[in-house]
Amino acid sequence: MKQGNTGLTVRKLQLSHKPIVELTTKQLSLWVEELPIANLGESSQMIYRLLVDANTSVLEPRLRLSILNTVQPTAQKLVDTLERQFINNHIALNDKQRKIAALVQAIQTEISIGYHAVIESIISEGVKRSNKKHLAYAICFAIKYHGLIILRCYQLYSSVPARVWREVYQLYQMARTHQIDTIETPVIDDQNVNSAKSHLTRILLLSMSNPYQLRQSEIQLVWNLLPNYIKDCQIEAHSFTQHPFYIDLNSSSPPIQKSLYKERTDEEKLKISVVAVADKLKIDLAQVSEKARYSARRTMIYRHLIHCWSQETQRSFARTRCDDNIDVSIGLGATHYLLNEVTIQKQAMQNDDDLVNSQSPPQTLEAMEGSLKNATLSMVIAAKDRENTNADRNYLSTSAITDKDVWAKLYNPHQTVHAEENQTSTTERSRDSIVRDSYKIQTCDLINMSPGGYCIQVASEALPKHAQTGEVIGFIESGSIDQHWSIGVVRWVRRQVKGTHIQMGVQLLAPDVIPISIQLRNSRSEENAFQRALLLPALTGVGQAATIITNPLAFNVNNKLRVREINHDYDVRLTKEINASGSSKQFNFEKISNTNNLKNQPPSNQTPDPDDLDNVWDLI
Repeated sequence: MKQGNTGLTVRKLQLSHKPIVELTTKQLSLWVEELPIANLGESSQMIYRLLVDANTSVLEPRLRLSILNTVQPTAQKLVDTLERQFINNHIALNDKQRKIAALVQAIQTEISIGYHAVIESIISEGVKRSNKKHLAYAICFAIKYHGLIILRCYQLYSSVPARVWREVYQLYQMARTHQIDTIETPVIDDQNVNSAKSHLTRILLLSMSNPYQLRQSEIQLVWNLLPNYIKDCQIEAHSFTQHPFYIDLNSSSPPIQKSLYKERTDEEKLKISVVAVADKLKIDLAQVSEKARYSARRTMIYRHLIHCWSQETQRSFARTRCDDNIDVSIGLGATHYLLNEVTIQKQAMQNDDDLVNSQSPPQTLEAMEGSLKNATLSMVIAAKDRENTNADRNYLSTSAITDKDVWAKLYNPHQTVHAEENQTSTTERSRDSIVRDSYKIQTCDLINMSPGGYCIQVASEALPKHAQTGEVIGFIESGSIDQHWSIGVVRWVRRQVKGTHIQMGVQLLAPDVIPISIQLRNSRSEENAFQRALLLPALTGVGQAATIITNPLAFNVNNKLRVREINHDYDVRLTKEINASGSSKQFNFEKISNTNNLKNQPPSNQTPDPDDLDNVWDLI
């Protein structure tokens, strides 16, 4: 590939190159119909090779456009199918997924290069009235495919290549120079997106929506919603709006807010106003029906876009570079599980200390040294073990001592029960080991920190599958003895250009957290299960009230909950939703009942229950 006279990337033409198929509209139509669509690997390879052959062949602009229009629908279907293998999955891609993503980008890049070749040919021959419409069509589709490349880069949380931004701006400048930026072209799949300016506006709105703070499916939803707001976005050379975004057409970077923009001498600056877009989003947010499909997700997207386009971005805290490690637990379930283990261990240690310091002698049957119950149990267990041993030894043995039950040689009930008990214990152990493997503390690299949060870096192979933006993260300093936890939430995710590491920006929510269980009390049924949640205590110094972090599905404002801590229960009502994501929700709450202590175990100085002694006689 090389840079053409227009500054766009094109392939070097080869006069003696022989393509895999005759490059005519008729032959290509037959060739496309005979493609083995069921075989994705072979079909995508053939499409990519055809595009390379067409881009390196000398063709007329109209014929090249006809070839691209013939191949484009099939290529787009293959791309959509291939993207399912690495989109909306684990954000840390394996080798196979990385190769498929590279193939998808290569196919779309070759299509855009084909439109570049059309633009190069028309401009080199001179723009005339007869070919002006073809130039507008080629620029429009070239910007469109650059936008698809940018969309996928955001969905993979990787940086957009500087070449892509530079060529998008160059294409738009060509369209403005020849006054074809608003000429509508027949675009079937994108409603209301049918000109070079419309495609550029859609790309700019996506980049201004902070896509690294969204999940892959949410980025796609934003991309699908943007055509409805393109007409309300204003792109002008001189704008006096209150909240403008700036874009330098001579640069290779996305648009940024005015407060973060640095003036340059050789700039060709445009200002983007999204005030009308934010106002329309507020109207649409008020009209979203709760019964509509994806209403919860759309509501969250509307609020996110309104926040991005209604407030200026300012950094409240300075970042401090770090070269250290930090232990984290990723996910609400993992954080609750590990915190609960720590809390139980502390409670057990406290109970042991209370027992040691107690002056009254133990009076319960279980606490008696050499008690009758323990002795009897040992005797019974030993007898059962001898019986099982003899049964195993005598099983189907002709020289063995005859059992009272002759059928016991074929049907050994004690052995069956013993095997079932061993199988049950093995299953429980395997389940516990699975939980420990899933819910564990991970050591991450600490890149920088500020009073508002951290930037951590995790290896792709060590990243859990559920790790996404909006995920809850628990922090504990390495080497801490008392394991004092703090809680945060992932605000953005970005993949490193080199290597397989992924960086996460984490906002610190509270320096302390308590694991709790909550039960929904609104329904008449009393069988609602307790679910995991986290209680963030109030910070009176900064005026922050106590909040509860729940899962995102079952809980909403005005719900009544039964909160269960280690030693007491109480009822609360959720009063206000503070934050919401695809992984959790954070609520303010108020207590609606007095604290009710759980029923504790009988004190050690109580007399033993007579039923315990009755059980002993049965065992004898």
